[in-house]
Amino acid sequence: MVAKIFSEPVQVANFETDLHGDINLQYLIDTIVQVSEDQSNDLAVGINRVQQAGATWVVIQYDVTIMRLPRANERLEVSTQGSEYTNNFARRNFWARTTDGQLLVSVTSLWVTMDLKTRKMVKINPEMVTPYGSERVHRIGRMQKIQKLPSEEVISTNYPVRFSDIDFNGHVSNTHYIGWMVDTLPFSFLKAHRAVGFSIKFADEVRYGDAVTSRATVLPAETGYDWSVHQILVQEQVSATAQIKWENLE
Repeated sequence: MVAKIFSEPVQVANFETDLHGDINLQYLIDTIVQVSEDQSNDLAVGINRVQQAGATWVVIQYDVTIMRLPRANERLEVSTQGSEYTNNFARRNFWARTTDGQLLVSVTSLWVTMDLKTRKMVKINPEMVTPYGSERVHRIGRMQKIQKLPSEEVISTNYPVRFSDIDFNGHVSNTHYIGWMVDTLPFSFLKAHRAVGFSIKFADEVRYGDAVTSRATVLPAETGYDWSVHQILVQEQVSATAQIKWENLE
């Protein structure tokens, strides 16, 4: 059985874009996740149904390949597929295409279910994945390995966690992490570069009232691309790590 692919038309709003007129990375993830939520609701396994069973979905990692970032006011077709799962992990794929079918962005993501009371990972309930047509497998392929943050030349920025940062799971929405990470980089670097891919891995929850530190460094260019490496910390505890691949526009 082939897992179902669900697609929706999307238009990029001006407020979702950056200085270059491209969708920013936080809104890119927001957009694709919304399509997966719409699929879940369409199949009657939306977040309310999952939480009624005492659990919720939590993303562990996104691996994102960018052929071209969608532009302001551009119309897209965004598709998603809950492709496979094991007892503990589920893989979901996403694609963003132009209206004439050109692939712009491809995303692989890894998810778990978390008990709402204990905040611990629990086994995936097959009833919550069967409607997607997801394949039951013994093992899911590895995600991208993220480089360690070097100790030298680290940029650091602090962020307070606001009420508007909190999502329906009671913690900071994971898309805010990539926003904090990008905003830590210097304006001059961001003005001269465009992201062509990234991986972000989530390690721990961030909650209302936490003081967040975003740390980053830019690595020397290799094969024509720059890389930045990132950490999100709360009281020196790592909550997320990431690496972003950048194209130099100059």
